[in-house]
Amino acid sequence: MGIINKLSNILKSGSGEREVAERERDEIHIRAQKERADNFLRALNEGDLDARWAAVRSVGDLGESFIDPLIRGLRDEYWIIRRGSADTLGKIGAPAIGSLIVALDEPGDDVRQETIRALQLIGEPAVNPLIQSTRHSHPLIRRGVVQALGIIGESRAVPQIVESLKDPDAGVRHESAVALGRIGDPQAVAPLIESLNDVKENVRMAVMATLCSLGDNAIEPLIQALVDPNEEVCRRASLALVTIGEPAVDSLIRALDDKSPGIRRGAMEVLGQIGNSKAIAPIITELNDPERLVRIEAVRSLATLGVPAIAPLMQVFREGDIRTRTGAMEALWMLGQPATTPLIMVLKDERVDVRKRAVLLLGEIGDQKAVDHLTGMLSDENPVVRKEAFEALEMIKKRNAQ
Repeated sequence: MGIINKLSNILKSGSGEREVAERERDEIHIRAQKERADNFLRALNEGDLDARWAAVRSVGDLGESFIDPLIRGLRDEYWIIRRGSADTLGKIGAPAIGSLIVALDEPGDDVRQETIRALQLIGEPAVNPLIQSTRHSHPLIRRGVVQALGIIGESRAVPQIVESLKDPDAGVRHESAVALGRIGDPQAVAPLIESLNDVKENVRMAVMATLCSLGDNAIEPLIQALVDPNEEVCRRASLALVTIGEPAVDSLIRALDDKSPGIRRGAMEVLGQIGNSKAIAPIITELNDPERLVRIEAVRSLATLGVPAIAPLMQVFREGDIRTRTGAMEALWMLGQPATTPLIMVLKDERVDVRKRAVLLLGEIGDQKAVDHLTGMLSDENPVVRKEAFEALEMIKKRNAQ
């Protein structure tokens, strides 16, 4: 008679026999579980790849006693065993969290990634233990904890991750910047800008990447950072705005009216590097700024904006007041040969001052194709223009000889 039939008959008997049957059934279950556990441990510790793979995939329901062997499985030489162990630990859930956090003490990215995967699969129950572990004594664990929180995308952890931007370990600071980018919470912008002066280049680059990913939320704070007392912060803020690019243009144009000369200068520099032609007209107005350094930056930015700036600059060159004309001339000179043809076109202007300045600039630019036109100016009705034309031709001749 089979064991199942025997148990069934006993259960049909009196209560005493039923209790015996229940004990026997429990013992059978315990023996089966023990046998399964022994087989699992044997397979995991001694089996080949196929046996280990089958083992880690089959014990998710066996509970806490198998957490440690599965944690060891995270360090297996084969990726498929590490992945299977992570998946099974994720199924075990909350009881595995503490061991998984300790397992983050692992320098190898491949192992740590699978540990984080398990925590990610566990999800919500893992969040508070991870937040509490952001102050763990071991830097590798802090690094892994911050990374896990970023991958999970838990906004509740932002204050703790922001605090980790000042961690003594550079690896923790780097992962904190990356994690804040993954979470995308705008409250991280100001602390990230402070971290633009981090002593480690890889941390600064991660901070910049995150600020750029935050987009519109980062633009205004980055513009204000253009006058940060720390020059490195200013430089990185400028580079971040250039990287954000077109979405920052309107805010940067508005910043040209800022009361701070430093912000006006910084905004123009960024606009020049972004290269959007809609910034040309607003920057040209800055050629008349009361601050000399702002005017100098306007000239540089217009030259950086290139050929699209030539026509507006020529209009100022001909019609602007003395300050804006001077700035336009400098910008055209910096633009060089592309400005030659527009300047040749104004050599016949009825105004002596315009002709004189055009001749002067053509000499400074030194483009050979202006020679015939300058030669014609040697017969200009005005002696000052004739003198400037002669000197411009001599300048071009010397430059070509050299």
